[in-house]
Amino acid sequence: MAITKIWAVKDDLRRVLNYIENSDKTKEELSDGLKEVLAYTTQGYKTNEKEYITGINCEPSTSLKQMMNTKLSYNKMDGRLAYHAVQSFKPGEVTPEECHSLGVQLAKQMWGNRFEVVVSTHLDKDHLHNHFVVNSVSWVDGMKYDNRKKDIDHFRELNDAICKQHGLNVIEKPERKAMNYGEWNAEKKDGIYFRKIIRYDVDSVLAYARTLDQMKSGLEDIGYVVDLTGKHWTLKHPQSQRKFRFYKLARDGRYDENHIMERINNNYLFPMQPVKDIVPCKEYHGDHTKLKGIKALYIRYCFELGIIRPKGKRQKYPSPQLRKDLIYMDKITNENTFVGKHNLETIEDVLAFKLSLNKEIESWMNQRRSIYNKIKRTRNPNLKKQLEMDRDTLTSKIAHGKKEIKICEDIEKRVPDIQDKLKMVNALEDERIQTQKEYERSLNL
Repeated sequence: MAITKIWAVKDDLRRVLNYIENSDKTKEELSDGLKEVLAYTTQGYKTNEKEYITGINCEPSTSLKQMMNTKLSYNKMDGRLAYHAVQSFKPGEVTPEECHSLGVQLAKQMWGNRFEVVVSTHLDKDHLHNHFVVNSVSWVDGMKYDNRKKDIDHFRELNDAICKQHGLNVIEKPERKAMNYGEWNAEKKDGIYFRKIIRYDVDSVLAYARTLDQMKSGLEDIGYVVDLTGKHWTLKHPQSQRKFRFYKLARDGRYDENHIMERINNNYLFPMQPVKDIVPCKEYHGDHTKLKGIKALYIRYCFELGIIRPKGKRQKYPSPQLRKDLIYMDKITNENTFVGKHNLETIEDVLAFKLSLNKEIESWMNQRRSIYNKIKRTRNPNLKKQLEMDRDTLTSKIAHGKKEIKICEDIEKRVPDIQDKLKMVNALEDERIQTQKEYERSLNL
């Protein structure tokens, strides 16, 4: 079973115009976008030191020059420079040789009559996959490849036909629209995502609302904008840039107009049921007064989000101003664990850690490059096997290091945002306390 994707490679239009107006510009400057995608798809360590790279209507080693010459000869240097497509197989489904062969067959049938294509098979992931870089201008007649919907459908049909021909399974056409990947991934991990937060708020209000107006005012009290006048009811979270239709909050239809009215009417007949808390809350057993800097900042923020709570204290549900950040709960939890694990108390500590890790990654990459050269030269199968194991170990270290670099970068961006939001929460809490005191004072008069 193979899945396919295709998207356009675009250049900076301003740079293209500068090239057209300035005769001193070189075609290499114009081809930066194309050069970048060709360089990525043909990296040595991904393609077994370029063993699995094939050119169709061009030589891989000179493909950039040939593609740019085709564009120049037909005077079509603007717009989309190329198309980048992917064909990906399930882990263990095909061997590297089979994967590359299937990719070349697909590229020949799809573009082989008119376009220059470079096919590269990447082996750096568990799932083997082919990358295709397709020149947007035909070397035969100078016509541009537009990649219309019918072309995308044809690409998938050819892919399915080739898979069937070689005894591989194909993806059956789904009966309904696929779930958003981010939500699907969060649901799979029992995580939090935006639509899930909104469902929780709607359920909280529907637990007591006995009229439609009561539901509307209840949601508006916690910051939502609710519109019940159109064909489909909508609501907008206070920190959202878009509106959601009620009936699209869940795929089973339980938030459509009829079901909502049924739940409101049932509140007359059945006692109110508490809404199950969706926030997986962990107890914090430590003493936060001993923490300093960003470690203490993250602990406080995790408490405000309801991700953790001091032992013995009731569940804290975040205020509407913070609720959107529950979408990033996994990331925030990982960052909190990361700063504690590496004892990072300031942003300067994070920057120093990142700099040190970058140097380590560079060293590992140099070691891996040396191992690749040894693998190519050795004829001893036992030594080759050991070298491949060393290579894979270094690849894992590099991948893990890059993930930690990304966490450091996320911390750098998030810390100022956390500081601002905690100030806002403190200000709102002070305002609430002051209002409460004034109310109590008025009662005593």
